[in-house]
Amino acid sequence: MVKLIATDMDGTLLNSNHEIPNDFKDTINDLKEKDVVFAISTGRNYLDISYKFDDYKDELLFICENGSAIYYKDECIYSKFLEKDTINKLVKLGREIDNAYPVLCGTKGLYLEDEKALESLNTLFPMNVPVIKVDSLLDVEDGIFKVNMFDLIDAETNSYSIFKKENIENVTLTPSGEYWLDMFSFGTNKGIAIKRVQDMFNIDYKETMVFGDHLNDIEMMESAYYSYAMKNGHKNVKKVANFQTKYTNEECGVTKTIQEEILKSKELA
Repeated sequence: MVKLIATDMDGTLLNSNHEIPNDFKDTINDLKEKDVVFAISTGRNYLDISYKFDDYKDELLFICENGSAIYYKDECIYSKFLEKDTINKLVKLGREIDNAYPVLCGTKGLYLEDEKALESLNTLFPMNVPVIKVDSLLDVEDGIFKVNMFDLIDAETNSYSIFKKENIENVTLTPSGEYWLDMFSFGTNKGIAIKRVQDMFNIDYKETMVFGDHLNDIEMMESAYYSYAMKNGHKNVKKVANFQTKYTNEECGVTKTIQEEILKSKELA
């Protein structure tokens, strides 16, 4: 019996227009009747994504910043911030990378220094979280969950390859889509966050279902028996996952799989 479902957002639950599936509301209502905990598990900031789920804030659990923060009933119940010295090292190195820009993800919003980066960010990723232009990221006073590299070349081949060579202590590096490299405290990832949620609700590995498409979802795939890589997912995610969806994110792959494998299946219901 599945008691916990967690899904990534971009490239997984949402389509390319960043839209929630049309059958999402019905799916959530059906799962609620079965007492299934449903979690959004994303690399994004809570302020940026929560507006999409205003009607469900009291029903959903949110794993944000790749596991650096967990929100339940619109309250932060877990958080882990980067140390100031670590932030400064990441920012200084990130400034030296061509066509890539460091971004701080904090409790009050996103912080960046470069005007060009701000324009590109607003064009490519319109956000509902405050995006704050500052003179220096080294002077930001806020709890910082992670440092992002907003990479206009390709995060996996550009920023990630440079940071990986540095072996910075106590930092996890994870490409999170074409434009983003996420850098957060070592020992923090979506998989560890899922295990925290399992402990909170007394839910087992074999009672957990997860969905993801990119490299920051790999640890989450390892936290659940019913781990689904999206049909449109990264090849390395498909290698780790136990299952693969029949449908892409454009075809409502998450909700269709839930309907077919849980809500209509006697084996998993």
